[in-house]
Amino acid sequence: MVYFEEDQFVSKPPVSFLFGKTVKVKYEDIERIEFVDGGDVFFYLSNGKCKKVSDPGIVMFYPEFGEMIKKYGIPYLTKADETGEASIETVREIAAACKESVGAFLNRSVKEKLGPEYEFEVLIAEGIMGTVLEFRLLKDGVLAKELNENEGLDGDPIVDEMDIAFLSEWEPVSETGKYLILNEAKDTAACEKYLEDDVLGFFYAQFKNGEVKDI
Repeated sequence: MVYFEEDQFVSKPPVSFLFGKTVKVKYEDIERIEFVDGGDVFFYLSNGKCKKVSDPGIVMFYPEFGEMIKKYGIPYLTKADETGEASIETVREIAAACKESVGAFLNRSVKEKLGPEYEFEVLIAEGIMGTVLEFRLLKDGVLAKELNENEGLDGDPIVDEMDIAFLSEWEPVSETGKYLILNEAKDTAACEKYLEDDVLGFFYAQFKNGEVKDI
């Protein structure tokens, strides 16, 4: 578990005596951060020391991480075989185009499978660490709360999401980032396969004889 507190973040292993020690790092002590292929996150500190957190989730799944590097002016770099050079403006253009095509694909499917009263609402959710498309299911124009079981970037209920881009590098002086665009956001066939297999396939598993079932 990771906790972003007022002046520091705390990373606690699920079972400390099996998986290592708790790591605490004060924001003001961080000089730079590197995220290395394989999932290790290295925090280089002003006293010359380095602290490692072996949890890629701290970078990928916590919006507070991006807020931290911006607020405290911390350089960030991903060291991986595949990194990106796209600007946030390019990411926004691709996300907008992808939103339209994804919405059409999802709604053709859901109306055929469940009926014309169902519709997916597709939203663009942007943070410093990346951009995603979020999918919310409406029934007769109203949010179907029992079917939106996950949580979006802003905490609102969603069915699922699709990644568009991840941050590769953050430059704190200009407050600009370089982003890796995911293949699903660039390739129509890859996008539709992801939606069919990883979004709709799981979603339709909630239905049995037209009724929602526990899964």
